[in-house]
This record gives sequence, structure tokens and C-alpha cells, in this order.
Amino acid sequence: MVLGYAASAGAAPAPLFQNRFFTLSQTNELLCTTSQQQYTPTAALADIIRFYEAEHPGLRSQAVAVLTDHKNQDHLDDLADYREDCAGNAAGELCVLEKYWGDREAAWRALALFYDTKTVVKHSDDYRYQVKRFSVDHLRIFEKAIRKIPAFLRQSISKAKPVDKLEQEIADKPTAMQQLIRDAFQEDYKNSIWQDHTHPLTLVPGIGFRSQTVAQVFSGQNLIVFTVKAFDKGKEGGTYRDIGVEYLVDFRLPIVVHEIAHTIDNFHFWNGEDDLYFFYKYHKISNDAEIMKIIAEAQLALWPSKWFEAFEYLGEVNQGRYDGTTQEKLAELVAQYVLIPERLQQSAPAAYRWLRDDIFRGIEYQGYDRCERPLTKPLNWWQYATGKMLGQ
Repeated sequence: MVLGYAASAGAAPAPLFQNRFFTLSQTNELLCTTSQQQYTPTAALADIIRFYEAEHPGLRSQAVAVLTDHKNQDHLDDLADYREDCAGNAAGELCVLEKYWGDREAAWRALALFYDTKTVVKHSDDYRYQVKRFSVDHLRIFEKAIRKIPAFLRQSISKAKPVDKLEQEIADKPTAMQQLIRDAFQEDYKNSIWQDHTHPLTLVPGIGFRSQTVAQVFSGQNLIVFTVKAFDKGKEGGTYRDIGVEYLVDFRLPIVVHEIAHTIDNFHFWNGEDDLYFFYKYHKISNDAEIMKIIAEAQLALWPSKWFEAFEYLGEVNQGRYDGTTQEKLAELVAQYVLIPERLQQSAPAAYRWLRDDIFRGIEYQGYDRCERPLTKPLNWWQYATGKMLGQ
């Protein structure tokens, strides 16, 4: 199918980022599923792309430039080859995006997600073979996770922008502090800026802290880096000796929601206008004195988003309850509000009310506890006997 810019006569251009097609899901229809269920059908992606491109000449070219924005020369060489191969192709820049992903559905889903939700999913700028790339399977689970977060929260995230005058802003800091700030400033974060100078929420594959973390958000940024091999251990079919279960649904979704919660923490209070909004200067939710008390007092039940190898290395689980650092506990509070609200309301009623009234503006959810089908099943004796350490 060729996707063009044709529109009905007299049609007004549709503004971007309406969340018209990837709508908020407050029920559990996206939770009680495997990776092969409940994502937008491939055929519908063409309609989404066509809807936004109508009467927007040049939009596709601009969007694909953001979705393939790299500084690494190997990537640039590949993109030059793709454009040469696609010369004269009726799909134009969409042909380039298809070659970039090596998969038509992945390219279309990435473009449709950007147009409707202002989310960028792309390859890592690191071209090393150790960085496993995303596939269409990852785009599908990202789509589900995005649909669990209200648009107004994601819009506040997208206001984030890079520090254009970083060197000027840190010039009066001690030399050691300047270097610390530079080291913490991810190279990818200067990429993928949209034409309104916003920085869309960006998801990239990479290697987490000490190669141990499943995913991470860097302080003061809205860039989420996923260690793909570790992340995919949460997919249905994963077996875990230490907890004696096999997953029957795709439990990668709680991980993505937890990580998006970190970006909400980073940018909830920001006015979107200050030139400098970096980790040593901004006001996070989890740094607010009154909110810190709510977070500290919340008694969180252990849940799958804490079962992965990222938290094997942290002493944050006590007597079946999660008791992490303030930033981690805040992210888990948000994730549990979205994913197991019935349980959270019982275990941490004050935190539940705060999230409902102050963060989610009254939006409430149905969670995993209302799934009709089982989420896990016990390991048989052979699975248990041959199982290795947790998460493998």
C-alpha cells in the first residue's frame, strides 16, 4: 500500500499528537494478554498515518528524520544507502524507515505512534554488536504501555528539551562537578528534537548500568534505555525457579510503565520554559518533602515489575514488601496505581488517594487482579530442576 498525502477537498489539516487512535486504556484489556494480542492491527496503521499526513506536505520527511536521528557515522552511512535505494519509490521517506527497521510493520507502527502520541522509538546511536536492537515485537508492547499513561502526563514529559547552553550554565561549577554533569548527559538526548523544540519521550535499546539493569531513565531526561535481552525475560513463556512460576501474560508492560513513571517524576513540576532543567537544579516529585512522607509510608506489595534482574542487586524487598529508594518507590507507586490499583488501594490508601487526586486528575484503572485468565502457572518438576538463577 502506498501512503500519500491525498485528502478530501477542503479538509483542514489535522493537528498532530491527538491520541485519537492510541487511546487511554483504563480497563485491563491490555494487561491480561500475551505479546500477540491486543495491539493495533497492522492494517489500521496506514489509516493513522494517512489521517495525520493529509494536508501536511513534508511532514513525513520531517518525522522520519527524527525517528532516524543519529550521529554515529555507521548509521549515517546506512541511511545514505537507504535513501539511494529508495530513490523514486512512491512511499518516499517511509521506504527509508522500512529499511531502517528491516520490517514494514515496525516502520509503520513507529511512525503512527509518533504522529499520534509524540513518542520516538529508534535504534541506539551505539552501533556496537553488543546492543541488541528493538523489533516489531517491542513496538507492540511499547504501544500498550503508552496507552496506560494519560496523554496530559506524557505531554508534560515531552516539554523536556536539551540544555542548549550547558557549558555556559555550568561554567561557575567546580571542575569535578562540570565533568560529572557532562558524563551524566546522554549523547542521544541532544537528538530527536521536534520542530517546536520539544523533546519527545524517546525509547532506545542500550546497555543498562553495569549491564545489570533491565531499563533505566537518566536523571533530568525523558530518554528510556532498555537492555533488550534482560527486558525480554519478562515476556510470556519466561520461567523463574526462584519464584516457581511461568509467565502466561506479557509482563514487560509493568517494566515500561515503571520507567515512564520515572520520566513523570523528572518533569511533573517543570513549566517547560526554563533554559536549564538539569539534575542538580530541578524539582522532582520524589524530592518534595510532603510527598516524600507519603512515599515513605506506602506499604507496597511485591509485584512482577520487581521480579526482574534489575532488583536482584538491591536490598529493596523486605518480608514480601517493596521498600526501595524514594525515586524507585515513587515509580513503583505509579506503576501499581495503573496496574494493580485494587491491591494498592488496600495496602497504601493515602498514596492511592494522592495519586488519584493530584497526579492522575481523577482517572482510575482496573488492574491485573481482575484478569479472568491466570497470569502465571506453577513450574513442573522438570522446569524447576533445570531452572537457573532468577530471570534466566
